[in-house]
Parts: sequence; structure tokens; C-alpha cells
Amino acid sequence: MRTSRSNIHSLATSGTKAVAIVLASALLLSACAIFPEPSPSPSLQARKTEVTVPVLYAAGPTGGQSLQTISVVPSADGHFTLDVSENEVSGVGDMIRAASWNAVMVATMLTGASLANKYRFQLSGRVDGPSAGGLTTAAVLSLFLGDDILKGVSMTGTINPTGTIGPVGGIPQKLQGVIDAGTFTRILIPAGQRNTTNYEGREIDVVAMGKAAGVEVIEVADIYEAYRHLTGKEIPSPTSSSDPKMNDVGYAKFKSAADSELAGFQSAAAQFQSLSNEVQAVAQGTYDEAESYANRARGLQAQGLQGGAFIQALTANFLMRATTAAYTTAQLSLHQGVGALAAKLSAVGAVDSKFMAFLDELGNFKPKTLTDVENLVTAYGNIFDAYSLLRYAENNLDEVLNRVDGGEYSSFEALLDAALTPLLLFEFASAQIDATKSIFNVGRDNGGAAIAKDVDLESIGSFFRRGADANWAAFEAGFIQPYAIDEGVSNDVLRNALMNADIAVALSYTAKETLPSLQSYIGAGKPNSAYAAMGYGFVNYARNALHVEKYYSNAILDENFEVVGVRSEVALSRALELGRSQSAKAVAVLGTRGTIPLLTVGDFEQAGVNREGGFGDKFSAIQSFSGQFIVGRILAFVGGFPAEGFQR
Repeated sequence: MRTSRSNIHSLATSGTKAVAIVLASALLLSACAIFPEPSPSPSLQARKTEVTVPVLYAAGPTGGQSLQTISVVPSADGHFTLDVSENEVSGVGDMIRAASWNAVMVATMLTGASLANKYRFQLSGRVDGPSAGGLTTAAVLSLFLGDDILKGVSMTGTINPTGTIGPVGGIPQKLQGVIDAGTFTRILIPAGQRNTTNYEGREIDVVAMGKAAGVEVIEVADIYEAYRHLTGKEIPSPTSSSDPKMNDVGYAKFKSAADSELAGFQSAAAQFQSLSNEVQAVAQGTYDEAESYANRARGLQAQGLQGGAFIQALTANFLMRATTAAYTTAQLSLHQGVGALAAKLSAVGAVDSKFMAFLDELGNFKPKTLTDVENLVTAYGNIFDAYSLLRYAENNLDEVLNRVDGGEYSSFEALLDAALTPLLLFEFASAQIDATKSIFNVGRDNGGAAIAKDVDLESIGSFFRRGADANWAAFEAGFIQPYAIDEGVSNDVLRNALMNADIAVALSYTAKETLPSLQSYIGAGKPNSAYAAMGYGFVNYARNALHVEKYYSNAILDENFEVVGVRSEVALSRALELGRSQSAKAVAVLGTRGTIPLLTVGDFEQAGVNREGGFGDKFSAIQSFSGQFIVGRILAFVGGFPAEGFQR
């Protein structure tokens, strides 16, 4: 029998979209001399215990104001806790809770606040979903920085995990409520929403509307701008005179590693060319994609950007190996039937064993310096992704074979078309394990500052793990739930459709579901269990933050969830610039402590290339910058200087 070329080609092309996402975890490496244990720079403690801010809401043709009181005190048991209480049934509890968590997460990373605090959010009156997220974040920041929220100023806008301000609805109604109340002279709104529709669907220039009534309406793109207008003060942040640069040690390591990956690509490409002409023809798009990564790697090498070249070469090898293996199985299936697919499913055990063996190797690794921590956290993050991808592929391939048993496929062609994507994902998972090993080997023995004595690793791991989960909750509440309601389907149906369209969403969801079993295998309280939580945290924090930034805040999607445009070029540009700046500053802080994260620099190079590409590349760059920043903050906490550069 013969398969449908167009269907296979479509699936192959969609499968390649997974590659940048699977490898989107910041591939981090450090190299420098060994430095002694750093002098402590303790976590920032709150200068105030409570703040109350006015929250705007829309109600029909107008709006009103409620109050939100936020308090923070050291927790009695030394653990991080957060409580949300309401005195009205608002019906948006999940959104409020997610926004509160994100506010605390962003504020903590921008100040180096203690991880042993108890937060309470008390909401009095009506609340308009997550639209007070930006204001809430500024209020939490004010508790630690000791600033007052100015009278007569308020804000509407969500907080994205990256620190940008996300869009909201009902701005004309909220502004009308402000005008009617006569108590505000300045209102902040998200950048790009000056012209927005009112409850009747008419477009309103809210800046002009406010000016006519004596209310200044100001667009803000990120929390730094918002805080300045809300308090009259700046959020302190480290200085960075230039973008991170590669040193000679890193240059040589990356060049050698990139050369090795390109050699692997050539070997896999030769194997691909031994397949039948028909199979090569239907997989040509995937082959071309892999070759384009290899060509970009060679181009970056010629420019001296060896870190970016390594990531491109690793991706080329990863994709070519997976494509060759998947289409080899497809070719065998043409001759052997469903047995070849069943054999592939039975091979999951071998990949599982390879995964567990490397997980055990990580468990035996004893980090001594911050670059050791960086390497270990990165490896855990990438290997967890491989496991999540493997489970997702296994479940999908198993479902295909179950449908075979149920006689649901009208022909073998239909069966093979359905099996191609799971086959590609299965091979991606196996290749990801090998890619993670390559990264781990490059990242070993690179020196750096020592791990701080008596640092609470469990608290750090728990904080960043919960940060990742908070970002997912914001994505569920802000995008999946309302989208499902609009489509008249359940959250599960909508989520599954999105997972099928975007492997990054599938990875996020599967990672969250499989983390407990991995933690159980590693063992609670084991020396590296906290680093494993940090690995899960940094990868999924950055990825889930991108889901919010892309799907909820800015992307224009077609019926297949493909990005076809953005609602605000200004917001996209600001997100890219903020991400670049935060990454550079986090690296600069580590540099003052004798730690130079060279693969962060490599990923920084790659993100710089992506930010000049299309919308998909730009969103990938945002994720890369976010991952770099999160790892930088993790290392500062582990090193005992989380507030350095982030306080006045």
C-alpha cells in the first residue's frame, strides 16, 4: 500500500515545529576560574507590611472602583505561602488567584525578596478578573522598596510573567467610572490599547476621552514604566554596559561541540538519503528544515558566534536524526504493516532505560560551584522535557494502535498518516536525551563562585517550581478557559486541540502531570532533588510565560492556532527589549561574583538572531530571554546574593 504524500508531508512539517520548542530551554554553560564562597547579600526584607490600592472594574456602560489590601509578613514556619480572600462572589477566583501568584513571583525576582514570606490578598467589592495584575505587582514591589502609591493614580492591565503588561477589556467603561467618581487624575492602561472598543462595540480613543474630562491616560508596556507612574520612583535594577560576551574558553568549547554536532548531522543525513525515493520525497520539507539549521550554524561560526552556532548545529543534528529514524519506521511499515509500528511502541522501554540511566547520573553529580548548579539545573530541565515528550508520544502512538484494534482506520494509508506525528515525537524524545548529554558534558568542570553555605535549596526549588505552575494557571485561566467558553467546549477539549497544534503546550501540560512520578523516582530529600525542581521550574516558567505572552496577550491566531500577526507591535517590541535587558543584567550580577554563564551568552546570541525574524522567531526569543533571566536569578539565590543589584 502507499501512503498519502500530502498528508504525510503536512504532518512532517508540523512535526518540525516541535524542534525549536523542545530545544527552547536555555542551554546553559559557564566557564571561569574557581572562586571562594561569596560574601552573603541576603534576601530583601519588606519595608512595609501592608498597602491598599484602588482596583478598577467595568459594569455595563460604566465602571467602578474596589479596594485591594495586600500584606506581607515573615512566615512562622519559614515557608512561602499565599492567601487570597474575597468578600463578594466574583466568579473569577481562578483568574484572581493566578494574577496574585504572578504578582508575587515577578516582584520576588525583581527584588530578591525572601522566599520565607506569607502574603495575603484581601479583595473588597467587585473584581474584574486578572486586570489588576499590573497594579497588584506594583503594590507588592512597593512593600519591599518602601515606596507609596500616589494618590489619584490607578491602573488596569494584567501582569505577564515576563514583567510586561498584558491587555484587558472594558477600558472605556472603567475610564467612564473614573470620570464619574472624580477621584483620579491619572490612569494607566496597557501599551497598544489607546484605541479600544466599548461595551457597544464602538472604537474609542481613551486618551482623548480622558483628556476631555481632565484625566491623564498613559499607556505603559512593562512593570518598570507602570511603577514609575504609580509611585514616582524607579524599580532598582543592576547595570549592564553591554550585551554578554563570549570568552576564549567558551569560544573553543562551543566551536568543538558545534563541529561534533554538524558531523552528526551529516551522518544522519546520509542515512536519510538511503531511504526510498518516495519516502524521501514526502519527508523533503523536514530534511530541508534540518539542513537550514545546519547552514545557519555554519554561518554563525563564520561570524564568530560559536554559542549560537552550537545551538543551531545541535538542533540540526537532533532533527535530522529524529526524522531519519521516524521515516525509516514509516518505510518499514509500508512493507511490514502495523507490526513495525507496534515494534516502535515496544521500544519505549529502551528509551525509558536510557532516560533513567542519565537521571541516575545526574543524581550522583555533586555540584560545588554555581556553574555546576547551572549545568545540573539545565540538564534536569532538558531531561524532564525529554521524558514529557516521550510520555506524550507514547500515549499518542498507543492511542493509534488501540484504534487499529477497534478497526477505526479505513485504510493502512490513514493509519500511517495518524502514526507519523507520534513517531516523530518519539524520536525527538530519544534524540533529546542524547542532546542533553552533549550539553551536560560541555558544561562540566567550569569553575565559578561557590554555593553559599546554609542556603535553603528546597525553598528555592519549591519557589521556582510553583512559579512555573502559577504561569500555567494564568494561561489556563486567561486563555484556555475563556476561549473554551467562546467555542462552547470544555477546557479539556480546547486544551487537547491546542496541544495537538502546539507541542510546547503539550510539553507544559505533560510536564506538570509527570513531575510527581519523577520526583518520586529521584526521592524527596535526596541531595539533588531541589536542583531537579529548579530545572523543572526554569524550563516551564519560561515556556509557560511565553504561552501567556503569546496566546493571551498579543498573538493573532488563525483557526489552527497558528500565529498570523500581533495585536500590538509596540508590546512585542517592548517584550523583546525587556527580555534582552533582564538577561544581560542577570549575567552582569553573576559576573561580579566570578561566574560567567557562557552558554547563556550562546543562547543570548541565538535569541538575538531570532528577534530579527518573523513572529514565531520573535516569540521564541522572548522565551529564550526569559529562561536566561530565570537561571540567572536561580544562581543568585543559590549563591546567597539574590538582592544584589536589585535594591537601592
